[in-house]
Amino acid sequence: MMLMTIIPNLPEKNPEIFIINKFADESMFKSTNARIIKGEKVQNLTAPTDTHIDMQFVHLGGNKFVCEKSLYPYYKAVLGEKFDIVCGETALESHYPGDIAYNIARVGRFVIHNFKYTDSVIKKYISDNNLVCVNVSQGYAKCNVCVADENSVITEDRGIFNACEKHGIDCLLIRSGYVSLKGYKNGFIGGASVKINKNTLAFFGEIENHPDFEKINDFLNTRSIKSVSLKKGALCDIGSAVVI
Repeated sequence: MMLMTIIPNLPEKNPEIFIINKFADESMFKSTNARIIKGEKVQNLTAPTDTHIDMQFVHLGGNKFVCEKSLYPYYKAVLGEKFDIVCGETALESHYPGDIAYNIARVGRFVIHNFKYTDSVIKKYISDNNLVCVNVSQGYAKCNVCVADENSVITEDRGIFNACEKHGIDCLLIRSGYVSLKGYKNGFIGGASVKINKNTLAFFGEIENHPDFEKINDFLNTRSIKSVSLKKGALCDIGSAVVI
């Protein structure tokens, strides 16, 4: 298998594989003709985030991935020997900040997270590959970051917006809310989206109904990116997806 995604979160072409929330609707990805791999549940977390991919599985780069400690046997089995699956050092805990170790946002050469709590395997990869750390107080960085391209993101989090500006990352700040997540007041735009090829950003729900859609659309258009809605109804935070 030739991996389509070299830089995490930024596939050049339609991915060969999507790794998604085990309870997500597979039909959303039908048009991509990709293989669907369902994630598993992290027993120490609570629903619904216990099955969110952005809480448990990280594409480090190229063929290398790291997963939550308890799920290493699962991901090693379902992805096989063609992928370099690394076991993280952190076993997640049910309460913040014990649940955020893998919730990093990789944006080109930048990595956004609260690095006080980042898993040590991820920290080593960042250091070994000279990636730039963008430290934020928001622990759920990947949940809160919708990656548009190597230097552009969308977020509802003011702290992430300010940190991105300081590092020269183009960042669109939109209103919080308008993304559903069962059991919570709202979800986040990062968990409700995934890049599916160089020029297409997909949303789990109708992005056209977001009150800031015009701003979002303009931001994407200037980068030659189009938005697509993979399902009808409200935007839904499913924990994004990992594309390979």
